[in-house]
Amino acid sequence: MMSIDPRVPKPAKRISHERPLLVLLRDAVADLGVDCVTGHAGSNRFGIDGWRLSRPQQFQFGDLRIELPTTTVLVETESGGGVTNLVKYWPLLRSRTSDKRLVLIHLYMLDSDGDYSAHRKLWSFLVDQMEIDLKSIGISRPDQWDARIFTYRRGDPPDDVTAFLRMTIAAGSA
Repeated sequence: MMSIDPRVPKPAKRISHERPLLVLLRDAVADLGVDCVTGHAGSNRFGIDGWRLSRPQQFQFGDLRIELPTTTVLVETESGGGVTNLVKYWPLLRSRTSDKRLVLIHLYMLDSDGDYSAHRKLWSFLVDQMEIDLKSIGISRPDQWDARIFTYRRGDPPDDVTAFLRMTIAAGSA
């Protein structure tokens, strides 16, 4: 039987810094009458043709997804760095499984100007490589896809993100 030592503190509960931001963004577009999809449910996942991924193995379609008549808008939020939430869309775009324009809005939370510097530079490098590769097969940026990186600080309203999101929704709803 396992004993529990009361002197060993319980691990701290994970704090979601992303959730308040996602609520703020949903509220910022509520007047536009769009449905925002969130979470890890099967309806918010995608696979890549030929990869034979089961539903639980498939990728999540962003922390926030908005489906418009001509555009899919995806919001990815990061408080821990990384570029997986960018690069997972590369094979999806290459597969041409959707006729809609795909717009990725990627947000990194900063506590200082230097936070995630290497990740953000790698993100920009990857977008450039994606653009070259996708253009070689006739998928052009920004006409058929776009990716934008933004930074924000905890507690600060991301006005630039909100403005870009609203502009993208207006263009994708036309």
